[in-house]
Amino acid sequence: MKRFHSRVAPLRELRQRREDEALQVHAAMLRKRRAAEERLQAVQDALLHHEHEVQQDLRSGCPASRLLQHDGYRMLLERRRDEGLRQVAEAASAASASLAEVMRTRRDREVVDRFCAKELAEHVSEQQREDQKTLDEMALRRRSVNVSTQPRQSSL
Repeated sequence: MKRFHSRVAPLRELRQRREDEALQVHAAMLRKRRAAEERLQAVQDALLHHEHEVQQDLRSGCPASRLLQHDGYRMLLERRRDEGLRQVAEAASAASASLAEVMRTRRDREVVDRFCAKELAEHVSEQQREDQKTLDEMALRRRSVNVSTQPRQSSL
């Protein structure tokens, strides 16, 4: 039996490599988005903690200079939060784009996979035809040998 070798095997390997690379890029984008979300959550937690601190200082009666410091720190935290929101949006957009690239590379590879499967089916079919032809020839030879070795019956 002749070994199967696809004509597009190198193309399939290339497409598989591109899909793997796209998956690695997508994984990196997901990690980047997760890190941005964690940083944003940390800033939001700090902002919430700061608000509680301001409330406690207001209840205990603090000087105006302390409130001014609180206000400056609050504005810093809000800027960080806004920057964090922007980073999360950018990271989510990059993750979405990388997912689209993964899907595109997967479709490209699957097209080649379907072609390889079709080639393999044709190869198997051709091999079965050749095997059947060989079996038929063997059966014909055996039959002709059996016919020639049988004694002739005379008709009297």
